[in-house]
Amino acid sequence: MADAGSPRPGTTLPDASPADTCTMVVTLRDTPGALARIAATLGSTPVLTLAYVVTGSARALAEIRLPRAHATRARNKLNRMVDTLSVAEAGPTPSA
Repeated sequence: MADAGSPRPGTTLPDASPADTCTMVVTLRDTPGALARIAATLGSTPVLTLAYVVTGSARALAEIRLPRAHATRARNKLNRMVDTLSVAEAGPTPSA
């Protein structure tokens, strides 16, 4: 039975307010399968957005937005990944 707080695969999450979300910035080695490992690592975490950019010198950045309630667990999981160099929470973005 699915957890009441987690959506079933294939469903969309309602828009969350910026105060209820967290953006993780992960610096990692760009190796074959790194993006797939992120997806597998966060498979049980409700990810709102994910961006993956190769920055050169075999480095990549992943920016992952998720509900703040899942931030600590996600950070711990991402830190244990073999390709991870650092995990940081992005600061709040200024309002326009």
